[in-house]
Amino acid sequence: MGARNRACGRELGDLLRVHRDAAGLTLRQLAPKLGCSIAHLHRIETGERGTTSETEVVQYLATCGASYQDVQRLVGMCRDAGDDRGYWLCEHGDWMSDSLRSLIFHETSADRSESYEPEVIPGLLQTEPYISALLARQDFADEERAALVQARMERQRILFRNNPAKFTFFLHERALRLEVGDYRIMAEQLLALMFCADQWNITIRVLPAAARETALFGGSFRCFGYPRFGSLVYLDCRVAGLFLEDPRQVAKYRSVLRQIATVALDEEESRKLVAALADEYDRAEGGWDERRRVAQEQL
Repeated sequence: MGARNRACGRELGDLLRVHRDAAGLTLRQLAPKLGCSIAHLHRIETGERGTTSETEVVQYLATCGASYQDVQRLVGMCRDAGDDRGYWLCEHGDWMSDSLRSLIFHETSADRSESYEPEVIPGLLQTEPYISALLARQDFADEERAALVQARMERQRILFRNNPAKFTFFLHERALRLEVGDYRIMAEQLLALMFCADQWNITIRVLPAAARETALFGGSFRCFGYPRFGSLVYLDCRVAGLFLEDPRQVAKYRSVLRQIATVALDEEESRKLVAALADEYDRAEGGWDERRRVAQEQL
């Protein structure tokens, strides 16, 4: 397959398997319908065969009874998997939609994850009230908003599953100070960070505001490592998610991570800063409650 998008091919194979399962077909049942061997289909579904042709994808999905829209989408992914650009783009809406499935697949199959977030608490570490507050400014129906919150909460199970991956989160201090919702939400959110930081497989390190311009490293990104495959970088843009697989591009982000690590506080220093900010939010919430009580008495 050369420099082609191996990771995209693995995701394509997994999606094909999902359609086969939905059709209630085993590999043994599907193989004769397509006129190929079980081993051939297994290599397609695991992304190990090499380049899968568009014709194969169409025939596979048609036999499984997939919709025309699904066929179009997976044929597009097949084209991405077959080129040698070393990257591919997953278009999505303003929040969690199409590219989230891609992110979950590659995130779940990784054995290590390193991320940098300069603006908000990383999604995997967000509490339910924090997520709800982030979504409150968007024009969603209540049911849609609730589904989005639930989707993100379910995604967080990856942190605590059996044999979990190793996660390292680098976040800027301004992400801790950006008030999302009210003081109570922020206090609970930072306490949740402290709980996560106590887990053996989770490392949280903060880039301090005192580092000023030396703590600026551009937008957020995530780097996934795999035991059998090359690393993958994910960039979450406003209208699309960008996956980078080219070793030269990945190496550049690895280099940025090393630079970030030299600026960030260590784990203990980061824990102390998070605890201090949680205490500030807690006291601010108490002061707000008192001011509200006085105002109600005056009324």
